[in-house]
Amino acid sequence: MAETGKDINQKGPRVVFRADGNSRIGLGHVVRSMALAQMLQGEFSCVFAIQQPEESLEKQLCQVCTAVVLLPVQDVAEREAAYLAEQVLRPTDVVVLDGYRFDKSYQQIIKNHGCALVCIDDIQAYPFVADAVINFAGGVVKDRYKTAPYTRLLLGPEYALLRPPFLEAAKAERKLPDGGLRLLLNLGGADPENHTLRLAQELSQLQAVATVEIVVGAAYRHLPELEGWLVGYPSINLHRNLSDEQMRHLMQSCAVAVTSASGVAYEYAAVGGLLYVLQTADNQEGLYSFLTGKGVAQKYKQLQSINPASVEGAFSKQLQVQRQYFDGKSDERLREEFRRLSLSASLTLRKATAGDMMLVYDWNNDPEVRRHSFNPELIPLANHQAWFGARLRDESTPIYLAEAAGEPTAQIRFTLSGGMATIGYLIAKEFRGQGLGHVVLLKGIAKLLQDHPEVNLIEGLVQQENIASVRAFEKAGFTYGDPDPEHPQAHRFVLEIGTNSNA
Repeated sequence: MAETGKDINQKGPRVVFRADGNSRIGLGHVVRSMALAQMLQGEFSCVFAIQQPEESLEKQLCQVCTAVVLLPVQDVAEREAAYLAEQVLRPTDVVVLDGYRFDKSYQQIIKNHGCALVCIDDIQAYPFVADAVINFAGGVVKDRYKTAPYTRLLLGPEYALLRPPFLEAAKAERKLPDGGLRLLLNLGGADPENHTLRLAQELSQLQAVATVEIVVGAAYRHLPELEGWLVGYPSINLHRNLSDEQMRHLMQSCAVAVTSASGVAYEYAAVGGLLYVLQTADNQEGLYSFLTGKGVAQKYKQLQSINPASVEGAFSKQLQVQRQYFDGKSDERLREEFRRLSLSASLTLRKATAGDMMLVYDWNNDPEVRRHSFNPELIPLANHQAWFGARLRDESTPIYLAEAAGEPTAQIRFTLSGGMATIGYLIAKEFRGQGLGHVVLLKGIAKLLQDHPEVNLIEGLVQQENIASVRAFEKAGFTYGDPDPEHPQAHRFVLEIGTNSNA
């Protein structure tokens, strides 16, 4: 394992990206992961783990990320996941996986290491145990995903992975560019099948287009063939390895664009204009259907009928549709998700001590806690002191405190009887509403099983109106059991250890 980067000591919670890309397989996974890293820059320390990147790509990654980790090639995905967990990851990391090798087994190894996990997906090919799945294609149906109970699905263009210049462009005023009609052609950074040359030959015959601007990336392998053909076409310009700003500027100068149904289509739609797309890979099917079905783009074959006299009206109409889906705020939404995930990843548990007595007393007497308790009366201090001391002395009544980023966050306690444990927990008021409930439950159960491996069944009682706790137990993999005789109106949740992969 080799590591390069601009400042490996940069502070901030770590986000570790895992994706591959080159001239053979294309750059799509790496490009969109880099876009997400740019969204998180400043607040998070971004690390990129990759196998055998080409030199130009490695330089790009170093410009965006705190560090780049060069992984050895591993044929077995699970073996690579184990290497990543043991050699690269910290339990407090948020990990982002983008690629088709990272199936459920791979994900589970990362989760077992304690990390929060995000998967970027576009094909719904296997189950997910990640904490969140990002699929920014429009029209994706949640029911097509098989996930863990706690997995959040971040679906649609509101989570589009756009680089900063394109986020800015989505918020800016957009007008039809002056002069002759200019057309942008960009089919991705690699375009292994060389659709670029075929389409360039077709576009050169369009009388309505004054200039064609072709963009290819460093991984494009067909450059000599393309350059040889371009000799006879002075109205077609070739651009290579454009920066984000250069790409945005070029897009803004072109009223028309032809792209693959990929991230570059979203970037042009964020800028705004007449967009024509084609599907160049199987994994683009969903995005292609959304773009053409919602009018964000038109099918490439429709470009043949473009009419210069009606361009201005068509431009304005398509821009209106595009602005409905791209508001330039996807970075804000995703940063909020990663703050929550980073907080969850930082959560650690320890046994309560005598020094925690007053903290737990204040927590247990919080009005919201009392409202959802089976005994809503305030607890006298003397009663609490006796109760707390007894729990600390009794091995069958363990109580743990959770801390997130060094701050006391939650309490979770158990009462053991044989192989069964009854669970109770609370979240400190400063940390409520941040999705920590199921994380506290899962990490608390893991801690309990380390200390008491004989436990095989866990139960918890929750008042029906305590919706936050109900959802937390559901997300933690508990099922609804038979009512408790003493509290028949409450939900009784049960978890059988060994039958639930999340515990």
